Amino acid sequence: MTKRYVFVDVETTGLDSYRDTMIEVAAVAWQDGKEVDRFAALLNPGRAIPPMITDLTGISDAMVAKAKKVGSIRPKINAIIGDHIIVGHNASFDVGFLQAENMAYGNHVLDTVTLASIILPSLGRYKLDYLVQTLGLPQTRAHRAEADARHTLNLFVKLQELAMQLDMGIIEEIVNVGGKLGWPETLFFEDILTRKTRTAFETGERSGYVSGLFKPEKIEAKALPPLDEKKELEPIDVAMVKGLLQAGSNFSRAFPTFEPREQQVEMISAVAGAFNKQKHLMVEAGTGTGKSLAYLLPAAFWSTQNQRRVVISTNTINLQDQLINKDIPLVQTALNLDLRVAVRKGRGNYLCGHAFTRLRHNGPRDRAEMVLLARILVWLPTSQTGDRAEISLRSPAEKAAWRKLSGEAGQCNRQNCSAATCPVQYAKRKAETAHLVIVNHALLLSDVANQNHILPEFKELVIDEAHHFESAVTNGLSFEADRKFLDALLEELSKDSSGVLVDLAKNMRELPDDVQDTLREASGAIRQAAQLADMRLAELFETLGFFLSDYINARSDFSQSVRLVEKVRGSADFQLVRESWQNLNIRLSTIANQLNKLNTGLLHLLDDGSTTFADSDELLSTLHDTAKNIDEVRQNMDKIIDKPDDDTITWIDVWKKRISLHAAPLHVGPLVEKHIWENLNSVIMTSATMRTAPQGFGREANFDYIKSRLNAAKVNELALGSPFDYKKNTLLYL
Repeated sequence: MTKRYVFVDVETTGLDSYRDTMIEVAAVAWQDGKEVDRFAALLNPGRAIPPMITDLTGISDAMVAKAKKVGSIRPKINAIIGDHIIVGHNASFDVGFLQAENMAYGNHVLDTVTLASIILPSLGRYKLDYLVQTLGLPQTRAHRAEADARHTLNLFVKLQELAMQLDMGIIEEIVNVGGKLGWPETLFFEDILTRKTRTAFETGERSGYVSGLFKPEKIEAKALPPLDEKKELEPIDVAMVKGLLQAGSNFSRAFPTFEPREQQVEMISAVAGAFNKQKHLMVEAGTGTGKSLAYLLPAAFWSTQNQRRVVISTNTINLQDQLINKDIPLVQTALNLDLRVAVRKGRGNYLCGHAFTRLRHNGPRDRAEMVLLARILVWLPTSQTGDRAEISLRSPAEKAAWRKLSGEAGQCNRQNCSAATCPVQYAKRKAETAHLVIVNHALLLSDVANQNHILPEFKELVIDEAHHFESAVTNGLSFEADRKFLDALLEELSKDSSGVLVDLAKNMRELPDDVQDTLREASGAIRQAAQLADMRLAELFETLGFFLSDYINARSDFSQSVRLVEKVRGSADFQLVRESWQNLNIRLSTIANQLNKLNTGLLHLLDDGSTTFADSDELLSTLHDTAKNIDEVRQNMDKIIDKPDDDTITWIDVWKKRISLHAAPLHVGPLVEKHIWENLNSVIMTSATMRTAPQGFGREANFDYIKSRLNAAKVNELALGSPFDYKKNTLLYL
């Protein structure tokens, strides 16, 4: 007999199934492709319906005044549901309210939010009304129980159709790993696999493990060599580039809405001149100048003529998208240049092929990893980048699971991964072959902080949205830690169910008994130290709470800050904070040293060739990274609490019960001077707002302030007005 699905939906007075109650319920039973039963009823909640709920659902107090109480409809709902499969959109909400009224206990439950996020991993939004509209399903009024139950039914059927189009091997893998974990949605994919198996003989489709999921259509990174810089630099023909922006030029005809702008021509001349003379330049270009083209054209010619990379840094994703999807393709088409372009993001944005293969081999450990595994299996064959931006990560647990699979996890390198199979290495290799590399300010600064090990070598840089650059540098060099962050740091070592020490215990079973004993003793010492550190951490935040009571209003709903100035640090209560921190500091230092000692010992065992075990490279990398991370956090905390310096601002933020410690550089100019102005040949900074006006009536705005903040005294400057005729086109000016 085929399965029967019961699609349920409830409307309620609120979100809490313990405090709120249902005002409408609906259940639609579906079997063999047709409706076999239904029930829908308004319910009297015995209380006033909040106005917000009435606005959302259209259900008013008058409509439910004579409706039945929930107890009277319980037998009917239980009869329809029986022991059948319940399906809901955000099913835990609906089932939670039903179970609060002694209904729907013990049934298998499927959630169409989860299923849609797997089968349509790149959609981004999974609200029911959005899915119904996007997929072209029949629509009736949303936020009424029966209508939404039928919407969920139609969505479920559509998801079955879409799942039938997936590779049989991928479905089989989801079923196998989901079944071992006891994941509820496995049932959905089991049905799909059964259907596909029945038709496999006719279609010729085969099951089995699917390898090589990441298949960019053009592996340019593999085929193209890195840029081969010319020994003698060829200057840009400034007159030729300026001519491109004249009315009637071939280039201008490629832009349907092109209008010659004097300011744009002046800027393009200045940028080209800066590249040619290897000078730095600040350009304030008013709104409407078209500054993107004014630096893209010189950058395109400079990089292709000299086979020399230019990095373009922006502050916002919107500008990155504009450059990649609009401006650069137009330049490539209009100029017919062999201009190769790459977008480079932080390693944490890309899936690591090695880490993902390991997850497929070992299997997920919890629901979040299972859902993410299924989503990636469906998404990766269609992706050209392996970038997490293509799939919305929906929960903190899913984001945490992604971090273990990303290039940030520390196990992705060219020994483990190749550009043809790993998105991290593909993005890196593609950037190495590109003339223009688009990044954001945060990644640019991360590259600086990591001794230029993230981006391929470059000597020319364009910084757009430059008015945000100082704050981006400050944020990039700032530190923040709260109790939750520090707990997670120690939990990786102290918990018994997972973490680097648990992985070590699993792998060392292959080793000789005496080696196992030594490693077990070392692991035990680290775990004990982490548990002791956790106790000291609790003491620190308890002491911080006591100290802060003299400086904040405990009843305030707003964030409050306490600057750790000399007077505050000299108080008796802060001395208690310092003593508490010193106790924790000793424990953290011990943990970092023990991890490094364990890592060194394992390296010696592996180097002499007498010992081998699975995933040794990854384990060693994780041990090293964990020790490094703990020590960096320890040093930053020490700077905040015990050893402040004159170049750093330190403070404590309090919001409700959350206490966080902060440090930020007081002045970033020397760092910018050292790593940007002195290290690069030509840097173009541009924005619509870079100048400030000095105090005093009638004094002209200048670049003095931003140049002083960024230690840019010797940088050339150019201020261009906006081409907009404000007097003619503005009705109101504030």
